[in-house]
Amino acid sequence: MSNTQQEIATPDDQEKKVVRSQSTLSETRKMTYTAAFAALAVVMKIIGQYLTLTPSFKITFIYLIWLMAAACLGIVRGGLVCFISDILGAFILPKGDINPFVVLGNTMYGVIAGATFRLVPIKNHYVKFLIMGIVCTGLCTCLINSAAIWYGYGYYKTLSFPAYFVAFRTMQPVVAAINIALTIPMIPLLKKLKMLPELKPNVKDGG
Repeated sequence: MSNTQQEIATPDDQEKKVVRSQSTLSETRKMTYTAAFAALAVVMKIIGQYLTLTPSFKITFIYLIWLMAAACLGIVRGGLVCFISDILGAFILPKGDINPFVVLGNTMYGVIAGATFRLVPIKNHYVKFLIMGIVCTGLCTCLINSAAIWYGYGYYKTLSFPAYFVAFRTMQPVVAAINIALTIPMIPLLKKLKMLPELKPNVKDGG
């Protein structure tokens, strides 16, 4: 066969190029959304500093952003949004040394939320968000983060973990419930923007 023979692009080759192009575009959008969600989460973290009612009770809407990021972007990028926003927030609003266990708990919030959203076999976005929020509140906010603060800041020297939780963390589930409730009206918008994974319509969920 002559070395000067020209290659002829077959339909299969063209189709592969289109698929690769779509994949690259999708990846670009995911990177953009990751950065956008992380930036929004940092803004919510800053706003929360002005909604501090007591030293142990701070109203924050960062969970709202984290839940949406995990649902839209998945396990890895959901965790990445939580990690980036937590670290950036710590630098912007320094409160002493960064507690690595709190960072871990916050990162796991996105990981667990993303996994829950994708693994729960329910074809309803609203129910998925509700379950995702409850699971993350219990495992990350109430357990991992509370234990990280209790131990990392020396509360364990004077208080048992249950006593510490009752004294300092009982309002966290309330804040989390507010955030979960606020995700509900955001779902139609996320659907309209085609940011949420499509669910098979064997159970009606409004579209």
